[in-house]
Amino acid sequence: MDPRDIQAAESEPIEAVRNVQVSGGAPSKAVCALWYRLAGLHWRTLALVAPGNGPGAWRIARALVEVTESRPRLLKAVNAIDASLERVAAVAHVLSPKKLVAAADRTRFVVAADSPLENPGAIGLLSTCDAIVLVLERRRTRIPDAQRILELVGPERFIGAVLGPA
Repeated sequence: MDPRDIQAAESEPIEAVRNVQVSGGAPSKAVCALWYRLAGLHWRTLALVAPGNGPGAWRIARALVEVTESRPRLLKAVNAIDASLERVAAVAHVLSPKKLVAAADRTRFVVAADSPLENPGAIGLLSTCDAIVLVLERRRTRIPDAQRILELVGPERFIGAVLGPA
């Protein structure tokens, strides 16, 4: 993916994820659409990176798990926001491809991760994930910051971007 292209890898951008949940606790239509776009792609570990809005990435990660509620072992959320360097390293180790290949189940993991611009320790975690989605905020996320994240982690891991909750 070209670092200047902050869109989904497919021809259409991934839909904006404004309201993560609707009243009653059900995930919004946008989150459901996001899950079905992501579910068809090849990944076992997916990182959500929201520069300057880690809690927004965590809310989306939890909402994605709720979409798969009828099949709870399908997807698990991992919160690595504001984690210590030791915790980030431990999460990266547990979610490493070698560990996951040895695991018998086919559970997928969605990781809410800090931006490597805010926490350089996140680079190691992001480099172990199969795929990364940037969670951007209109009028808040700076395009140069998003481009720098692509450069730090490697643009080949990025599968797209979403407009996330503020």
